[in-house]
Amino acid sequence: MLALIDADSLLYKVGFALEEKNFWNEFDIEGGSDESPEITYSIEHEQAQKTFNTLVENIMFATDCDEVLLVFSGGHNFRLNFPIEYKLNRTGSRKPTGYSELLMYVKEHWPTYTTDGIEADDYVVWYYKNHDDCVLCAIDKDIIYQSVGTHYNYGKDEEVTVDEWEATKYAYFQTLTGDQSDGYKGCRGIGAKRAEALLEDCSDESCLWTKVLEAYEAKGHTYEEALWTMRLANMHQYNGKEIVLWEPPF
Repeated sequence: MLALIDADSLLYKVGFALEEKNFWNEFDIEGGSDESPEITYSIEHEQAQKTFNTLVENIMFATDCDEVLLVFSGGHNFRLNFPIEYKLNRTGSRKPTGYSELLMYVKEHWPTYTTDGIEADDYVVWYYKNHDDCVLCAIDKDIIYQSVGTHYNYGKDEEVTVDEWEATKYAYFQTLTGDQSDGYKGCRGIGAKRAEALLEDCSDESCLWTKVLEAYEAKGHTYEEALWTMRLANMHQYNGKEIVLWEPPF
């Protein structure tokens, strides 16, 4: 059995947990100096490697898998070309110290795949849907809850089982609520409870899309905003060769 891991967050988890902050002129500033803080970060690379290895081994043990594939996001994310904001909340944010060195080590010592044009999220959802004998391992809700089956959330150390209707509905749910971590807003003023209430009586996708459009219109949004937000949220637009953008059911 293969542990299929959306592994981007593992690099950040290890890096930020182990890096040390060095504040070189702290006492000068506390003494009244108006100079800018001189801050650098350092990390023990060998310890970072050992910690990363342990995290992967723990995932494999928890899922009873004897093989693993670590998937990382590469460049040219197709969603960044959309006409609405996506991940602008991460502009200017830094990667943890030693990120590149740790990624290079991981690629040399573990089976990995790096995407191009799509995110690791898109790839693992597609791979899981089209391959038997693998366990989907992730922390992102859009990956877990848009995929049918029993998955492993390695951030919470728990199994999550999702049925077909739940997986279908979740992208519509996120089109209403948005996703703060990915930096898109969804429908103005609608949170998780309201979104659940709007969609709870639906039994097909035409109903789901109708409810989304009605909510967007009521809040002064355009049809195009609803459409492109759904395309941000949907994890099933990669077919193994190319991106085929989601189209409405009517």
